[in-house]
Amino acid sequence: MMKTEPKKSAASLATRLLIFLMLLVFVNDANAQRKNKDAVYLKSGTVITGKLVQNDSLGGVKILNDCGVWLYNMKDVDSIRDISSLQSQEIKKSGYYNLSSIGLLFGEGAGGSHPFASLTMVNGWQFGRIYTGIGLGYEFYEWGVMPLFADVKYFLRRDVVTPFISFRAGYSFPLSKNKSGSDYYTQYGQTYGGVLVNPEVGLLIPVGAANAISVTVGYQYQELSYNEIQIYWNAYEKRVYTNYNRISLRVGFLIR
Repeated sequence: MMKTEPKKSAASLATRLLIFLMLLVFVNDANAQRKNKDAVYLKSGTVITGKLVQNDSLGGVKILNDCGVWLYNMKDVDSIRDISSLQSQEIKKSGYYNLSSIGLLFGEGAGGSHPFASLTMVNGWQFGRIYTGIGLGYEFYEWGVMPLFADVKYFLRRDVVTPFISFRAGYSFPLSKNKSGSDYYTQYGQTYGGVLVNPEVGLLIPVGAANAISVTVGYQYQELSYNEIQIYWNAYEKRVYTNYNRISLRVGFLIR
């Protein structure tokens, strides 16, 4: 026997989240193309970013951004930097990384539309714009499972905020031997794991020189099953398969 969770509401939510994230990536990309990423560091500790349009001892420093034009006297300016070149120098081209994430899996099933919790950790190696790793975690559906998966990410470009696409695939192992909830007429038996597939898109926001925060949204497919014994005049046993279709929303911290 197989049962599949309804996809209509999950698909609608996925469409909205993906459109929003892709619009955010497009706007960020357009801003990056038309602006020089300069930063004016004031002696007061304030940092103003934008396009540097004037820098001389008599006229002062003038910088343009979305809030308007800012003019400062040279005596108030500590330093001026090109953020884009600084960013490219600080980001490693290869090396070890660790990505720890917390998330929620949204969707509607037999038990309602309550989100499921997801905790994952990926350890891997960076090859330029490509990140590859092996991940392990904990997720809860009708019972707890431990997903073991391969993870690949491709970063579209290097910028202050970097968009990327991600794909993970693997297998989830059950952490509970038997499914709970048995009654007089139905007894639940052994639980089984299943295939996991999770494509996502996201944004990487730098924190300091090398670390970053990641925000992702995507679609997650998880197959699980369990044994069920019906106790009537003629008792019989069957294996019930459930295909979970969920929208994944995660926030993670990247160490590299």
